[in-house]
Amino acid sequence: MSSSSIVNSWTEWGQLETICIGTAQGMCYPDETPAYSWHTPRSNIRRYINSVIGPRPRHRIEQAQQQLDNLADLLRAETVRVCNFVDEIFNEDIEQSLKRKRTVITDKSEAPPDGLDIMKGKIEVCRPDQFSDEKLRFNHQLSTPHFKSQYQYGLSCPRDVLITMGDTILEAPVCAHTRYFETEYYKPLLYSLWNRDSRMKWLQPPKPTCSPELMFNHTDYREYAAKKEISKSNYGDSGYKTNLNENEIAFDAADMIRMGKDVFYKKSASANNQGLHWLRRVFPHLRFHMIHFPSDDSSHLDYGLMPLRPPTSGSEGLVLLNQKFLPLASEMKIFTDNDWRPIWAPLGCTTAVAPLSLCSPSFNTNFLSLNDRCIVMEECELPLYHLLHDDLGFDVITCPFRTLLEFGGSIHCVTWDIRRDDSCTDHFPNQDYEGECKMDLNHYFDSQSLSPESNKKP
Repeated sequence: MSSSSIVNSWTEWGQLETICIGTAQGMCYPDETPAYSWHTPRSNIRRYINSVIGPRPRHRIEQAQQQLDNLADLLRAETVRVCNFVDEIFNEDIEQSLKRKRTVITDKSEAPPDGLDIMKGKIEVCRPDQFSDEKLRFNHQLSTPHFKSQYQYGLSCPRDVLITMGDTILEAPVCAHTRYFETEYYKPLLYSLWNRDSRMKWLQPPKPTCSPELMFNHTDYREYAAKKEISKSNYGDSGYKTNLNENEIAFDAADMIRMGKDVFYKKSASANNQGLHWLRRVFPHLRFHMIHFPSDDSSHLDYGLMPLRPPTSGSEGLVLLNQKFLPLASEMKIFTDNDWRPIWAPLGCTTAVAPLSLCSPSFNTNFLSLNDRCIVMEECELPLYHLLHDDLGFDVITCPFRTLLEFGGSIHCVTWDIRRDDSCTDHFPNQDYEGECKMDLNHYFDSQSLSPESNKKP
């Protein structure tokens, strides 16, 4: 990789050098959108309100921002210490005590700690709010010829709207009204990278209309969902239909996982077949593969399938799967045919979430790889910690992050890789890609799903 290159990232596990971390400043409970539902109140108050919209409480924003700032500090540090002991904290949101494994910033000159010191390269961290003197706010109305929205989402999750594909930064054509102009807030950072890196490319697919009549099967998502036409029990049987139709190109950046020459793309509430067709035309040097989860109609792939490291001579590759959302066995065959070992992640440490959480309790697999040996994850997810550290031998850095589930994501969601020391390597040489490309995606389904009976090869 050229030393003059700043933008470069092909995988989820290459040595991380530059990253953007989101901010919780000014975030709101956004308006409803035909794409999917946002905050749904508990059943005992649904007779009074259908959804929660408007500015978020200041103290919740402060808690989330503190956790984001702590993550940034951990990534900037050259040495961190993972304590040997486990303590407990009381989580007021769910009224439960949770065990945690703490990580703190340290320095080589300090006395030997009661724990493991992890030496890591210093990572450059960018924040979207550092490039503007204006206070971020998302409680002003936006409008287009096709819709209006009073409250926007915010900037906690750059991974949803921006992705680096090699030397190219791609702005996602999101279908949610409340995120329609979200990448505009990143333009100062994008222009800074553009001016510093002469090799950087910058792309945006055709911006969708997000018209309720043109892009969606039903203009009222809640009424549509109430009919159980897209319930988890029949999502696969119904042909993986969501409220999003195929009239326009749409996908979120987090609907993709990059693995060198191969990119995996989830058919979801925010990503349609048109999006995959566009990606294949624009990036012909990459191979895009559709992934389906018969019981999961939600958005994004980065909690269902997360690669840990690629195969090497004498060592198999490792890919972590979320056992709450089973993938199709036929679509996992590309992994097993190429010396990748699928591993089932343990269940999350709790089944409870905050009352207005945007994420399910099965979000423990949403972590960030600093390289193919070191991972950053939420500090209370001890079962996953033991799998990664004790069983698989990874260095694991932990940080408190449960508040961010209310703001739309965990550690992978709130970050966007800008530079990794990696390349467009072929980690899946055994495949008939041409045959897959010609297949009709609307019929690219299989009734057989993997089952998490063990962590043996499926």
